[in-house]
Amino acid sequence: MKVAVVGAGIAGLACAKRLTELGMVVEVFDKARGPGGRMTSKRTTHGYLDLGAQYFTAREPRFIKQVQHWQQQGVVAPWLAPVWQYQQGKLQPSPDSQYRFIGVPAMHSPVKQLAMGLNVQYQWQLTKLQYDAAGWWLTDSQARQLGPFSAVVLSIPPAQAAAMLPAELAASLPTASLTPCWAVNIELVAPSGVPAGGIFVKDPALPVSWLSRQNSKPGRMHSESWLVHFTPAFSQQHLEQDDSFWQQSAVTCLAQILSADISSKSILCHRWRYAQINPASQATATQALSQGLWLAGDWTKGGRVENAWLSGIDIAEQLTYG
Repeated sequence: MKVAVVGAGIAGLACAKRLTELGMVVEVFDKARGPGGRMTSKRTTHGYLDLGAQYFTAREPRFIKQVQHWQQQGVVAPWLAPVWQYQQGKLQPSPDSQYRFIGVPAMHSPVKQLAMGLNVQYQWQLTKLQYDAAGWWLTDSQARQLGPFSAVVLSIPPAQAAAMLPAELAASLPTASLTPCWAVNIELVAPSGVPAGGIFVKDPALPVSWLSRQNSKPGRMHSESWLVHFTPAFSQQHLEQDDSFWQQSAVTCLAQILSADISSKSILCHRWRYAQINPASQATATQALSQGLWLAGDWTKGGRVENAWLSGIDIAEQLTYG
């Protein structure tokens, strides 16, 4: 059985890895230059910066075992920095006992580990997916046709999947299930003195949902650097604004939350068009969209890195065992 996996994030690679272990022939395609999806970190001369997923948790026994394996391989470690919250104008420690993990030295390190030994084609911009008597065929941006495949696993945002599917299949996809997030990283001139590693922002007057001090994580930028995630609503409202708007907004919010004057060495902005689960969208169980066509990703199970991995594993086993 020959299977194509579209998307080299954690869901797609977990699926491809398990399928390979079960004896399938698997090819993975991704438009990026490397693996990771939203679990990617930007490399700088002073260390990595996490712009997407900030950490992950492990609750389900199969994923706990996988995380333990990654720890043994040295690509995952606990993130032990304290997590605080900002609420009603006050910054204070959060009553939070959650155990959190990060990739080391970068968030995509465990994803790269999954990709080892797999047939992954990067920088492939797929534009069309169609089915005939021979199986599934993929067409790329240069009109090259790949296939046939017995099955295809789409581990990409549903809006991107819909763009390459026939209209009758695209219509059934929950294209509004993921909302955008603008991320801004601010490298400070001088330390803020705030010991928190992460800050949940729960003040409805602010357009920010999360802050993370990058230098509280192993392998990241050494100088004090704060990652600002804006809320989905604010990100959507100002989706097409340029970097200067986001830089100014991030500095203003960070100064208020940390109660500090913010002088920056550098500021980096990144737009995630498909980032977080839309609370108005119902979670969709991992399923076959059509004969031999499967949907994978955190959004199929309600979000979180763990659920992305589980969605890929579950599809691999359903494809194999039925």
